[in-house]
Amino acid sequence: MMPPQFVSLGPLTLNVYTFLIALAALAGLGWAWLGGRDAGAFTVAALGALVGGRAAYVALHWDYFHEHTHEIIALAGLSEHGAILGGAIVACAAHGAQRASLLRFSIGHAQFLVLLGVAASIGCIPNGCAYGREVFWQTDGADSLAWRLHADWPDAYSVNNPRWPTQAFMALWLAITGALLLWGQVRSLPPLAVLAIAFAVGDFFIQFLRGDAALMVGGLRVYQWFDLALALLAVAAVALRRESR
Repeated sequence: MMPPQFVSLGPLTLNVYTFLIALAALAGLGWAWLGGRDAGAFTVAALGALVGGRAAYVALHWDYFHEHTHEIIALAGLSEHGAILGGAIVACAAHGAQRASLLRFSIGHAQFLVLLGVAASIGCIPNGCAYGREVFWQTDGADSLAWRLHADWPDAYSVNNPRWPTQAFMALWLAITGALLLWGQVRSLPPLAVLAIAFAVGDFFIQFLRGDAALMVGGLRVYQWFDLALALLAVAAVALRRESR
């Protein structure tokens, strides 16, 4: 079932994308406050993720935004890679310059970003962002995986067609990433590295199913190159950390 595009809260009418992100942020802050954690650090992590995600999204779509500058400051479009980096950098800096290492990023912060990502992925469904490629039983086959998993969801132009449910795939993968973070904690792995690698691996393959426009470089979408870079940086950081022990 596709979520509605707008939610009414008394006199306010909010896009479900904005509503779910705000709800996830409040839930994360409530969890931090009830658990005796630094709610202030979680707040700046959320702001860093939103600012970083929006800044990266605008930069990637500058051909559009340089003619529509009034739309730059908004939440209608976030880059996942920018959100991870923005949230990580700001959260680490919030702990003080002497501890501002990305490897000290806590599992709580990582789970917080996962929660925001799940909310954004679900919010994208009725808004047609990060939508999947169209599939057809005539060409893909009525018994194909594509047709069995298809959803009649809209694209960025609000046109509904059978397509890969990429937003649901990302929400599910992020939920799995949350479980992997707990596994990483048992293995004493840096939470940010686990988050970066898990997200990058999942997003790399989901990008093959995406139908939204993206710059192609060497046969891959530019986001897939970001995934590779993000994963390599995380692996290198873990390796350097182990060597320094």
